[in-house]
Amino acid sequence: MCTTYVCFLAALLAFESGWDRDRYNAGTIQDWQLTQWAGGPVEAFYPDHASWSELTDDEWKAMSYRSTNSLGFVGYQFGEALLIDLGYYQDDVYYGAGSATNTWDGTWTGKHGVNSLDHFKTTEAQTFAIQEAFGYNLQILQNQLSAYGKSLDSYIGTTRNYTQNGETVSVELTLSGILAASHLRGAWGTASLLLADTVSTDENGTSILQYIKQFGGYEAPGINALIAFHDGKVIGDEGLGSLLLPGETAGSGGGGNDPETSASADSGSGNGGGDTDPDEDPETGPQTPADIIFGEGSDTVQLAYAWGSFQTVDGFDPAEDRIDFGSLPGADLLIEDTDEGLKVTVKNNGGAGYLLKDVHAADLSIADNIAAALWNPVITEGGGVADQLRGLGSRD
Repeated sequence: MCTTYVCFLAALLAFESGWDRDRYNAGTIQDWQLTQWAGGPVEAFYPDHASWSELTDDEWKAMSYRSTNSLGFVGYQFGEALLIDLGYYQDDVYYGAGSATNTWDGTWTGKHGVNSLDHFKTTEAQTFAIQEAFGYNLQILQNQLSAYGKSLDSYIGTTRNYTQNGETVSVELTLSGILAASHLRGAWGTASLLLADTVSTDENGTSILQYIKQFGGYEAPGINALIAFHDGKVIGDEGLGSLLLPGETAGSGGGGNDPETSASADSGSGNGGGDTDPDEDPETGPQTPADIIFGEGSDTVQLAYAWGSFQTVDGFDPAEDRIDFGSLPGADLLIEDTDEGLKVTVKNNGGAGYLLKDVHAADLSIADNIAAALWNPVITEGGGVADQLRGLGSRD
């Protein structure tokens, strides 16, 4: 097995784009799927070919950068929100913030000469951008860990376990695995794993630890080198969000501190999520789980990343019930007071959120009704839960 950094990028691209020749040759991925992700039949791109199987290696790779899944994620599974944060793209309504898919109807900034989606669907643009995304996610991760006196170096080489098909799988944490996990589940989802052993999954139920195992053990530049590659080049002020980069202040034009996480949500993500193997993309739209109905006695709404899940909380009593934000960061959350009640949206997470029916911000006390994981500064951080609720009329 090739373990170089170049091979790591190739493996990540193959998995994320779905243009994986090994899986195609094995029949796991079929021609109709490639046609769907390409946006047309093979003849539309290569008139001399009658089947995708006839593509040369270079032609195959070119199509992997063009691959667009059912939610509009492109190539390495770049979405609008991440490219907003990386400074390539601007929009007010985008996937996870008012749109059910990546529509790509915003404005391209011209960063690195990229002026259109077609231009971004190239080797040059995405090879640069994915490494910027690595550095961006690592900076968020290091900032979050440092707030608790820790660093990423202290976790490299340690192990975590997850259960698959009834069997326990042990996973060694490596830098390449963490890079992949941060791109697939977001820097905040990865921080939650390291700090609180929170094992999140994507919309298909795939464990973050499975990602780390799948992409673990490859060579990669050092943490500082990858952060330096990104080097604070963010110019967008919405999207995946992060803690401020060192030396920045709110409104300085650096990272911004009130958007959405990667990648971040789940981390992305994020993304930070939103990044997913196109071969496994859900086609059924957001989930519709049962609503939460409270009765007598004190109850707690436990908020979490739950892709596409929107729940109505009925019977919430501000006199005795609580909202626990768990490991969610403030940058991932949008709190709104609507006619129906208080709405909490987990940004860039497929429309996920909660509606506290007939409960409004003025009914709540931050001290009495709001909780979070002890390590998570979601309540106290600038732009976090407390700031948003105070702005809507909640009491301290």
